[in-house]
Amino acid sequence: MATNRDLRSALLKKLGVSPQALSLRVQRKKSQTPMSTEDATYLIAHDVGIKIDRYLTTEQVDKVRSLHGSTRSPAESVVASKRAHRTVKDVRPIQFPGNFNISNSLLPAAKLAEAREMATVYAMLYVLENSMRELIKQVMFAKYVNEWWDTELTTGKLKAVHSVASSRMKSETVRRWHQTRGAHPIDYVDLGNLSDIILGKQDHFFPDVLGADREWFIQFMRELEPSRNVVCHMNPLSKHNIQDVKLRLQKWDALLMNARAHISPSPAGP
Repeated sequence: MATNRDLRSALLKKLGVSPQALSLRVQRKKSQTPMSTEDATYLIAHDVGIKIDRYLTTEQVDKVRSLHGSTRSPAESVVASKRAHRTVKDVRPIQFPGNFNISNSLLPAAKLAEAREMATVYAMLYVLENSMRELIKQVMFAKYVNEWWDTELTTGKLKAVHSVASSRMKSETVRRWHQTRGAHPIDYVDLGNLSDIILGKQDHFFPDVLGADREWFIQFMRELEPSRNVVCHMNPLSKHNIQDVKLRLQKWDALLMNARAHISPSPAGP
């Protein structure tokens, strides 16, 4: 029987990985306990919190749940038992920058270690994504001055980007107790939207600013976005993907250094 397509799509989205990476993960799961590729996929979905009963029959769900218990190693069973009996006395102190400290009795030590590691990755992604916003603002200001956001994002994907920002800015008026997301509409769009702007106005960015290889940039963004989404949805990246984010930030920084002569700083303010 073929794997449920909708469940597999939901799993790829949840994990933020490529189909190839998911296949490797399925193979590792099958190596723990003999099972079909279909069952291994469903078991992974169950393990990461997807409600598999939305996609599978009752019989399939029962089978996955039985497999869930059989794939635990003795060591994992001991850990699970300890977690089940953890009390509020088992507090774990957490220290944040700026002398801000709390104690958490729920998260395991491994999850707290992930938090420290992902904080560094988030900072790298923050720098990369916001420098991309700044590059777009400076290049577009040089061509169209301050009005570019409303005069140049009027067709196709660019019109959709403008609409996304407008909708999000409008929704903020409901939550007036909270600060706004940013000073410029570009602060309200996602990483993929930034790619849409650059490719929609490609004559302003290629070849002078981002080089002649437009396809390289498309691939760069396509591979960066899954890592960004995983971290920004509070999930950890693998060591391999962390290294990949570092390399992409270095490449982006080198690209901007080489393009300095073609970038005119916009004036202060939005």
